[in-house]
Amino acid sequence: MPRFCLLLIVIAALFLGITSPAFADGPEDPFSGANQQLLRGDALYYEGDYYRALTAYKEFLWAKPGDRRANRVRLKKAWIYRISGDHREAARILDGLTENSDEDVEAWWAQFYLGQVAVDAERTPLASRAFEGILDLCEPQLVRLSEGAQDPEAVSCMELTGRSRLALADVYASRHEFDTAIGHLRQVPADSPWAAEAAEVADVVDGISIPRKSPALAGTLSIIPGLGHFYLGEYSNGILAMAWNGIFIYGLVDSILSGRYGQAALIGLLESIWYGGTIFGAVAGAQRFNRDAQRIVESGMRRDIAAMTDQTPWPARFPVRAPGYLELNIQF
Repeated sequence: MPRFCLLLIVIAALFLGITSPAFADGPEDPFSGANQQLLRGDALYYEGDYYRALTAYKEFLWAKPGDRRANRVRLKKAWIYRISGDHREAARILDGLTENSDEDVEAWWAQFYLGQVAVDAERTPLASRAFEGILDLCEPQLVRLSEGAQDPEAVSCMELTGRSRLALADVYASRHEFDTAIGHLRQVPADSPWAAEAAEVADVVDGISIPRKSPALAGTLSIIPGLGHFYLGEYSNGILAMAWNGIFIYGLVDSILSGRYGQAALIGLLESIWYGGTIFGAVAGAQRFNRDAQRIVESGMRRDIAAMTDQTPWPARFPVRAPGYLELNIQF
């Protein structure tokens, strides 16, 4: 009997010792509890199932709101809202992160993506301020990087500066301010992986002579109906304008000579409208020609910029450690 009691005491002691905090402080299991939700969210994100990924991230944040990875998970949420088109919710999360993030790097990334959300929402002045703010914040970090610093802030600023320069070039290209866009492409840091391509795109765009038609000249030439359209290369429209104005003028003169003044007044009214429309059409055609020519350059320039940075720059960089298929080459 004493032996049996002693055995029970030993078993109880072992059980209490195993379940005590001293034995519970081992490495956190990435496949259990809230970590499982984070892992699941990353996997769903990579598969393109954004709605369910958001749900998994929210569950992680509910379970661990103060976790050291919480702000990074919020960045993931904001990114998903952005690519899903919910710019308001993405901006709300990113605004909070730029003000409340304890780590500078996270706040800088939040500001960069706030700029991208503004671009998507066609609020380019706000986007420009966000990207220019990144350049100001990162300038001293780039100096430190040139002196040999390799901490996360300095390393991240190299990429953030390059991406911000490209983003600003994209913003100014969308406004057809190509000289300013070219300037930002040339200022991509020399050590950035995009420096060579950015300089090449800048050289190509700088060498383009964008054709232009003068709206004033097109309108002046249209005093003689059809000549303004011939100037624009719209020969069929020019022939039609010349023919219809000729018919109206013939009808007006014939009515006056025949004494049919009421008919002449009506034809004169129609001719004045048609004549004015001919001039307006030529002016509008010149403006449309200029706009289309600029849009062709804009489209090509923005396509080349997008091709340089087609890799997702941020959300997939924070997978839970363990499953190799989720680990990417670029580390945060």
